[in-house]
Amino acid sequence: MAKFIYKRKFYNNRFIRKYISLSMRVTHFFDGRKDKRICGCSLVKYVPSLYRETMGATGSESSCYWALDTIFKDFSFDKSDSFIDVGCGKGRILAYLTSRKCPCSLTGIELKKDVYEYAESWAKAYPQISLIHGNAFEQDYNQYTVIFLARPFETDTFHRFAGYLENTLTHKIRLIYWWDTQSGSYLENRASWNMLKREWIFTSHGLFLYRCPQRYTIWEYDP
Repeated sequence: MAKFIYKRKFYNNRFIRKYISLSMRVTHFFDGRKDKRICGCSLVKYVPSLYRETMGATGSESSCYWALDTIFKDFSFDKSDSFIDVGCGKGRILAYLTSRKCPCSLTGIELKKDVYEYAESWAKAYPQISLIHGNAFEQDYNQYTVIFLARPFETDTFHRFAGYLENTLTHKIRLIYWWDTQSGSYLENRASWNMLKREWIFTSHGLFLYRCPQRYTIWEYDP
C-alpha cells in the first residue's frame, strides 16, 4: 500500500487529490462528533507549537479515532498498567482510551499551558485521567508501564528523549510511537529495544485519513 501511494502518478490525479481532501474533512467531522460525546467539546483544531525552535516540541494535532482503532486493536492493558501520553495536546488519546474502558490509570503531559488547560477542562470529569503541565524531560517514567508518543518532538529532541528513558528507566516498558517515520528508525539499532509491531495507516471506512501514509511502531524496552 505505502509503496503504491507514494507514486507520483497517484497524487497527480486531481480526482484523487480532491477525494483525499474531502475524506479528511469527513473524518474530522466524525472525530469532532465523537469528541463531543466523550468530552463535551471538540479536540479537532490544530494548535501550532511555540517551542519548536527552542525546545524541539511539535504542534498539537489530534489523532484520528479510526487510526487509533488500528493502533490499539491488539494492544492489551490490565489494571496494573499505568499509561502516559507524552505531549498529550488536547487529550484525544486519553479520550479514546476512556471511551474504550481502558482499565488502568491514564496520564497526559503537555508543555503548552493553554492546550493543557483545554485538556484539563474536560478531563476533570474522569477520575481515571491525570494531567501534568510541564517538560517531558523532567518526569519520572518509572511510574508508567506504557508510554505513548504521537511525534511530540523533532528528530534531535526525540533522540535525546530516547537517551533520557535509557538513563532513567529501571523496569520494562512498552512504547507506542505514532507518526514515527522521521525518527522511529533510530530505535532499531539501540540496545534493549525490541520491535513488537509496525504498521502503516492511510485509509479506513473507504476514506483517506491523511494526505500520505502514516506509520506507527510498538516497542518494548527492557533495561
